[in-house]
Amino acid sequence: MLLTISGVLQSNAQITSFLNEEQFRASINLVDDFIARFNGEKDKPGTNKQDKDYETNRILYLFNGKMFKSFEDPMFLEAKNFADSVVKNKTKVSYNDTTWVAKAECCGRLKGKEIGFTLYLTVEKRTEEMYKWVITKASGDAFKLKPARKATKAMLMPDDHETNFMSLNRITTERDDYITYYASKHFVVDETSVFFSLVYSGQLDIEYVSDLQFVFLQVPGYKFSIKHFERETNNAGWLINSFEKFSDKEKKEYLNYIFI
Repeated sequence: MLLTISGVLQSNAQITSFLNEEQFRASINLVDDFIARFNGEKDKPGTNKQDKDYETNRILYLFNGKMFKSFEDPMFLEAKNFADSVVKNKTKVSYNDTTWVAKAECCGRLKGKEIGFTLYLTVEKRTEEMYKWVITKASGDAFKLKPARKATKAMLMPDDHETNFMSLNRITTERDDYITYYASKHFVVDETSVFFSLVYSGQLDIEYVSDLQFVFLQVPGYKFSIKHFERETNNAGWLINSFEKFSDKEKKEYLNYIFI
């Protein structure tokens, strides 16, 4: 009896190990793996290149399956259109493309207070064969330099030139967040520069990234993003979690927002 139970336990362990291995092989554990599968350089285990709809299905396998309720779900039907566009246009994505962006939702501390903000990162060439990630844009309420309340007297008076602008001293002795009241009405705060200044001065600490996604613009007529899903199924890892129709004009505006 003990031998039988032992044999069953050993058999169950082997099955569990096999299933875990299958899940690991099916899971898209690295962003590089996603790129390889998107480009058709690697396949999901169990797929057959001889299948009629192989090319379309290999893209559909990259989606977060929980996005769809059924095969008749309008979103699933649009995902098929997305996949067809990839196949038709022979779209490829590459690590060194300028048309993909990492969007990191960060948690940090500004002067001891917890804040949240967004960093957009892109790939930049270092040498002929080497690249690096760079912070291209920062966004967050803390970087907008909005005064906490209105202060109608926070200004340089029209005759300040007669006193050698002695009142400039007042700008740095009153509330810090009044500073933008002294700027031209045409001045636009550069949030990214504010971010770098706060880090440089030691006032801002980045503690951790609470959410991360990668946004891709390479597919004609679409924008899509991927996120990581940690779960014990074959549909796990880095998967397409959102996609939408996006015109060339919208893509240009999106990239201008990040790069300019």
